[in-house]
Amino acid sequence: MPQTKILPASYIQMTLRTLANEGISAGRALYHTGLTTEFLESNEFVTLDQFIKIIMNTMDGSNDPAIGLRLGSLLHPSTHGSLGWAAISSPCLSSAIDVFKQYNQIRMPYILYASIINENQYIIRLTLTENLQEAHTVFVEAMLMSLQHIIEFILGRPMSEASFHINSEKPFYADSYQQYFHCPVYFNSDYLEIRMPIALKDVINANANQQMYQLAMEQCFEAAHQFQREVNISTEIYNYLSSNLKEAPSLAKTAERFNLTSRTIIRRLKEHNTSFQKLKDEVYAFQASSYLRRTSLAVDTISVILGYSDPANFRRSFKRWFGQSPQQYRDDLPGR
Repeated sequence: MPQTKILPASYIQMTLRTLANEGISAGRALYHTGLTTEFLESNEFVTLDQFIKIIMNTMDGSNDPAIGLRLGSLLHPSTHGSLGWAAISSPCLSSAIDVFKQYNQIRMPYILYASIINENQYIIRLTLTENLQEAHTVFVEAMLMSLQHIIEFILGRPMSEASFHINSEKPFYADSYQQYFHCPVYFNSDYLEIRMPIALKDVINANANQQMYQLAMEQCFEAAHQFQREVNISTEIYNYLSSNLKEAPSLAKTAERFNLTSRTIIRRLKEHNTSFQKLKDEVYAFQASSYLRRTSLAVDTISVILGYSDPANFRRSFKRWFGQSPQQYRDDLPGR
């Protein structure tokens, strides 16, 4: 990915409080991160690498394999700052999800949100743009739990008619999911999604507060404006391609999306020592390897998810990226 990600330190402070209740010290959780409790108290952000290391330390120190679910259960909407306040004070469910689509980069810039209407379903699709290593499952579990909080806050009841679809293999402690999620959970899915009846899309938020919503949205806008000043066009294009894998946007289509000419895109990317094709290769190589690592989906199925009409073309691309076939890559993974 073209740019180092930063995340709010408040998430780590919440994690440290949870671990303290288990007798796990802050020093152990922060081991080899270069962070201290004093730093966290006086700084707003940490890097994604530091965050991943803390989660890995948490996994090592906790006897609970479902620690991601437990952490997620503690992520009250207010933990997300102005983003969370805007969501829970928004007029309806779809407007709350739109808040995350528009402004999630100010809290978790490695997650992209999309909302999709497919016949009678309203789908919230999430795309991860960074390799979260061994911490991947904890991140996904906590993120889905947090979204469940927000959706149920607006519905005013459990989201029992919805379903979670996770594009990873079923973990050995999957029975624990029933204690946390209020609807069915399916693994080895094509995408990471929450699916629900389309009728829920426009459910009115009984707790909607126009004044709070407006204020929180203004704060989100200011934070996003500051964030955008620090983001270059290569990151924006990387995220756009990641959100539209199946469509496989061309250079011309991408230029149209950003209201630029193709020549301008080429020139500006060259200023950042990259190119459109290089970014596209990075996106598809990352997503392809992620599906091979985390699911048991057939190679042909993965090729369709990534927008290839001919699986043979996908195999050729994959060999160009990694020097081996998709199946060889999967066979060489540890534990296979």
